[in-house]
Amino acid sequence: ATNGMTNTKTDQLIGTTFVPPQWNNTDEWIENEDYCSWYGITCFLDVATDADRLIQINDQEIIEIQLSENILYGTWPNEVGLLGEKLVTIDLYDNFYHTAEDYGWLEDMKALKYFYFGSTSWDAEGIPSELNSLIALEQFDCSYTYWSEGPISKDSFSDLIFLEYVDMGDNIYNYEANRPNGEAILEAFSSDLLPSLDRLYFDNVRFVDENREDRTFSMDFVSKMTNVIEAWFDFTKFSGGLPDLPENLRSFSVVYCGLSGDLSNLLSTQASLDRLWLTGNSFSGSIPAGIATKHTNLTRIFLEFNSFESGPLPADICDLLENSDIFEGLGGDLDNCGTESCCTCIGLSCGNSPDPTPAPTSEGDPPPFAICFSGSSVVEVEHKGSVKMADLALGDVVRVGNNKFEPIYSFGHKDSTSSAEFLRITTEGSSAPLEISPDHMVAIEGGRYVPASLVKKGDMLLTVSEEIAAVTGIKSVVRKGVFAPFTASGSIVVNGIVASNYIAYQGSEYLKVGEMETPLSYQWIAHTFNSVHRLAVMFGITGETYSEGEEGVSHWVAMPHKMFSWLVEQNIVVSMSLIGLALPLFSLTWLIELLVSSPVVLAVVVGGVSLMTYKKSAKKNIL
Repeated sequence: ATNGMTNTKTDQLIGTTFVPPQWNNTDEWIENEDYCSWYGITCFLDVATDADRLIQINDQEIIEIQLSENILYGTWPNEVGLLGEKLVTIDLYDNFYHTAEDYGWLEDMKALKYFYFGSTSWDAEGIPSELNSLIALEQFDCSYTYWSEGPISKDSFSDLIFLEYVDMGDNIYNYEANRPNGEAILEAFSSDLLPSLDRLYFDNVRFVDENREDRTFSMDFVSKMTNVIEAWFDFTKFSGGLPDLPENLRSFSVVYCGLSGDLSNLLSTQASLDRLWLTGNSFSGSIPAGIATKHTNLTRIFLEFNSFESGPLPADICDLLENSDIFEGLGGDLDNCGTESCCTCIGLSCGNSPDPTPAPTSEGDPPPFAICFSGSSVVEVEHKGSVKMADLALGDVVRVGNNKFEPIYSFGHKDSTSSAEFLRITTEGSSAPLEISPDHMVAIEGGRYVPASLVKKGDMLLTVSEEIAAVTGIKSVVRKGVFAPFTASGSIVVNGIVASNYIAYQGSEYLKVGEMETPLSYQWIAHTFNSVHRLAVMFGITGETYSEGEEGVSHWVAMPHKMFSWLVEQNIVVSMSLIGLALPLFSLTWLIELLVSSPVVLAVVVGGVSLMTYKKSAKKNIL
């Protein structure tokens, strides 16, 4: 049911003609009658006693199904409910194209303790009520799934008195207008309903109303989670200030959560924190003395990217670093850390980068337009290895394809201070996602270049090894620093994915004139137009000027961008007339570039012309 099979999600995301691959590992499946030897199947628990293990082996009862990251497709079989009296673990994490839609079988899973299916396509409108049938459940992960676009109901969590670990991050839930202050979360996660809950991960969650508008509410619900030890809400947007923290809380993270106000609650709380992340909010006022005195077990505290008053950090916080052998990190802004501070890191160097929120989180004005990659994106430079985009320079020879390198002859955009929105595209097998502006083009299966905004989950992107990789996730992020290096081929490999140097207009792969889509791709148009710039470089005109002095948008790009943006807005008569004039001109410059840059092509052309001239001359002499 899950090996090489299609389902509603593959039909929707990839297409009905798609043929799914087989599992990564099928060792012993079907061919061996002893199902306890099958890959991912366990008939005893490692944590059981020797006596219990022998009983379980003799009974041949399946205790665990662990098939994470095994390329499951198809639909989860309801027959698993037949194992409900003994099955303790189901781990299907990171099988993105695998789905489930009917959850009646959960009612039979009375022994299930560990239930992980994050990063799959399991589908439900919010958290289904059948979840409350798992009366033995201790750990639960539905992060980054289609258990989304619906409500969080306390009924789904009732009777889960042993549930201690919950990860529901990267999902979207309904904002209920009649309960605007987080009552749904309060009811679902309060210690009255879930007395054993001690770890909650609720990062990058969105709440939307009936118009799919993002809504926020205060974090007051946190104070009712009296047994929670660790609570992380990074990138989930709230309103108001820091909540009253419950007594047992030890680790609290609200990175880029939109909070404001001062930090006085840290002094009045009954909690004694050992780890605290407050990065990227709008907290203001002074950083109060006494935080480290109150929270004597602190090993990490990060305060950077807020609006605190200038001035050195309180002495008690600095004393933590000097007097504690276990202190690991203290982050802040330059206004508070200074040059001789006790901070272990300042600003972005703390590593709490804006990810993956669509709201601006770094200083700096947005650029006029973005044809770029984020500054943290990585390319391969010949004889140097991996280099961040922000550290590239003109003349660096970068990888543009499989065993192919070319020098950077220009930067279309080069700005280390501005922030811009990027699409963070994750692919199967990638070590780092591609961060690319929405209009920038990326190579897909077949070698075509399309704007990143058209890429969706399941699409196949072209990799550096000329293979294809499926897109498993797309999110909007904001990054500080925007860069667009240009190469002779018009392509560059970024984080292992082949991308274009250029952007598309009209949100389209091809130029549209009126309602008509022409056969002219934006990759071809942009590359042909840039032949003028490349010719100039070939003839020694290498000076680079930008809109902001040494940084900004290249003057080779800024004016053409304005002109083309105007052109695509004109009526069909004006557009066709101007395009008809421009195409022959730039096609000619492209041909000249081809002749100048390729001695072989030039020799062939010269030889051909000479041969034709000789034949005409010989024919004339014969006559």
